[in-house]
Amino acid sequence: MSAKSERTAIPAKFFIKGDALYVQAQQIWIILTGFVMMKACLSFDHKVKQKLPDLIFYSELAQLMGRPGGQNMLSRQLGIVGHYCVLNDIPPLNIIVVNKDSGLPGDGAVLREGCNVKSEMNAVTDFNWFNVRVPTIGAFRKVYDARNAG
Repeated sequence: MSAKSERTAIPAKFFIKGDALYVQAQQIWIILTGFVMMKACLSFDHKVKQKLPDLIFYSELAQLMGRPGGQNMLSRQLGIVGHYCVLNDIPPLNIIVVNKDSGLPGDGAVLREGCNVKSEMNAVTDFNWFNVRVPTIGAFRKVYDARNAG
């Protein structure tokens, strides 16, 4: 096999505008776990003096997804991520995405039973997301389908 054919044998896939909601949920998972864990990693570096944010605005998430101005269209995707987390008894990652004005997640935010927004935010930032494999698109689709079946 030539070097050129080896490079093209497994083509990279990219997130694009128009992806299904459960594909966008996977992109959100990657962004949010990276966001949380970057802060955790930088906290090990005592040279870092600035306090990094614990929360991310809807508009920032939309920008990172390559969808500037699309912050009003993320609730279903974030719901898929949140429900996946709750089904697996891990902190609902969606809870750290907040409105710029209120500093709170939207009305559709997913919480585990008996928990409140603040406790879930703390749980998300304290959790080691590097120990959790990135959910497959298929897993997110099952959550999406289950949520829409009723």
